[in-house]
Amino acid sequence: MTIFQLRRAYHDSLSNMRGWLLDTTLSGQLTALDRLSIIDAWQQEMVEFFVDNGYCFSCNKRLTRCSCPKEPS
Repeated sequence: MTIFQLRRAYHDSLSNMRGWLLDTTLSGQLTALDRLSIIDAWQQEMVEFFVDNGYCFSCNKRLTRCSCPKEPS
């Protein structure tokens, strides 16, 4: 995928996530902690999605060109 396709997929996913979290019939019983946990898990999936496609989630550069600080393993 190109970075443009990845960013489109990200924005589509973000829109779906917002819609789901704002729909009280689906997420009305969730606590604030539940919502934060879901958002955190979703963001981690997006990070992995970008990496799997060869791009850095933070700077949107190819992994070979990325100079973002790496998290310790």
